Amino acid sequence: MPTLSGSRRFQQLRTLSGLVLFAYVLMHMLNHSLGLVSLEAMDRWRFLLSWQFAGGWIVVLTAAVVHTLHALWSLYDRRVMRMPAWQLMQLLLGLAIPFLLIEHVLGTRAVAELYGVQPSYALVQLTYWRLAPHLGILQSTVMIISWVHGCVGLHFWLRLRPWYRSVAPGLFTLAVLVPTLALLGFVVSGRALLVETADGAAIAEILKAAQVPGPTSGAFVGKTALFFRYGFAALIAATLFARGVRNLLSSRFGTMTLNYADGPTVTLLPGASILEMSRAYGVPHASVCGGRGRCSTCRVSVGQGRDRLPPPSSAEQRVLTRIGAAADVRLACMVRPKHSLTVRPLMPPASTPELALQPSTHLEGQEREIVILFADLRGFTSLSEARLPYDVVFVLNRYFEAVGQAVESNNGHIDKFIGDGMMALFGIDDDPVRAANDALATARAIAERIDRLNRDLEHDLPNPLRVAIGIHAGTVILGEMGYGRARSFTAIGDPVNTTSRLEQIAKDNEVELVVSREVEARAGIDLGRHPLQFVPVRGRKATLEVRLIRSAGTLGALPVA
Repeated sequence: MPTLSGSRRFQQLRTLSGLVLFAYVLMHMLNHSLGLVSLEAMDRWRFLLSWQFAGGWIVVLTAAVVHTLHALWSLYDRRVMRMPAWQLMQLLLGLAIPFLLIEHVLGTRAVAELYGVQPSYALVQLTYWRLAPHLGILQSTVMIISWVHGCVGLHFWLRLRPWYRSVAPGLFTLAVLVPTLALLGFVVSGRALLVETADGAAIAEILKAAQVPGPTSGAFVGKTALFFRYGFAALIAATLFARGVRNLLSSRFGTMTLNYADGPTVTLLPGASILEMSRAYGVPHASVCGGRGRCSTCRVSVGQGRDRLPPPSSAEQRVLTRIGAAADVRLACMVRPKHSLTVRPLMPPASTPELALQPSTHLEGQEREIVILFADLRGFTSLSEARLPYDVVFVLNRYFEAVGQAVESNNGHIDKFIGDGMMALFGIDDDPVRAANDALATARAIAERIDRLNRDLEHDLPNPLRVAIGIHAGTVILGEMGYGRARSFTAIGDPVNTTSRLEQIAKDNEVELVVSREVEARAGIDLGRHPLQFVPVRGRKATLEVRLIRSAGTLGALPVA
């Protein structure tokens, strides 16, 4: 059964309450920024921008209670307190806001409801700048904390959207600009009020116009704020105490293990999710969304013990369906095993939001039958030694453009450029028959584009560019490989090494293309008019049958076998 914090309804309630509170803080800051104009402008727009209209404060109060209760429940629900730094900061800032904000809420909303008065911005600024400056500092601090808390939450919620990356710079600018303008409005209007209230008569006039209830309201605010702080601190302490008691009691019911494939075997903490287990024992584990079941980067392949797991919840199943996950794949943040289990994390620990948005099969490692093409320039090393670096780069970029367009126009995937060579993959998402035909069509397109490039550069090159191409098919392992920013989607396996060898055989035999018989068979074509040769391949006992094709351009009209 899914936990309350992992349910979709609970997640939606938290998100909705957070959006309401962020909207209120945003409107409040925009109201403060009007202080750059005048105090009158701040008062004129406060009923809209500060949600002072009828029922507005009830909406905000309800959202605040819901959001706070969610934070306390999440704190209790955690089996392990280790978490990413941003999550810890988010939690601490969120719990600090009620402590810092209570006096402002009581001094404005509570007094307004109890005594039937609406404090003006003149009174608020008089309090913060002349009567109780420490409250002004406190209010500015909680305003920034609330804004940072909201912006961090929005960032980690929105960054999984495909469009977010393109608008993030603009949103970051607004995230800096809004509080800056709010603080400037607060300071400018406050300094103007200091000048206007240089004598006691002006102060008395503001207090009279505001109909301040008197010292009883101040005593009420101070005493109630103190009781609230003690009560909220006790609530946090009670949550932590209940959490400790639960963990102590649950640890008495047997010992189970969590075995990481190619990793450690650890004692399972009762009630903990697989992701929490990874954090508790320091096992590197990706989680872009922080373990909230949104991003799929924490996904694991479950081996032994999978049949004893409960089925995925609706929230987990929705994510698994979106990425096209296999039957053995589960989200580590959503699974709380009650029996010993063997898992294998499928994503690199340093995963990014971009990886979270990609289909499952292209990232986790899979065996697939594909066609590989290697293309390399012949004699380019000696050609480059006699030319300026700028000329070498210019020619190489024109060459890469020619072969790259040939690959992409025939449904291929450019794996990498290595020096003056290129590796391309065909059949990642297609059947082997189409992949073989696409690879042969690419070889023909490369030859044609190199001919055109030679005509364009005939006055710049002492000799025309010549290319050697090798094409082979076989079963390889596909997946994201590498380290850090150098990770990329690629293929490894014996067919890759064999294809590289075929490209070298093309150079050795002074032909433009060497195609293995596997590719010929898969494509369903007859290359009988081209010489057949048995070539030894390093690492293989048996020789490989290949076709030596002098010009790849002659593949234009091939008979079907």
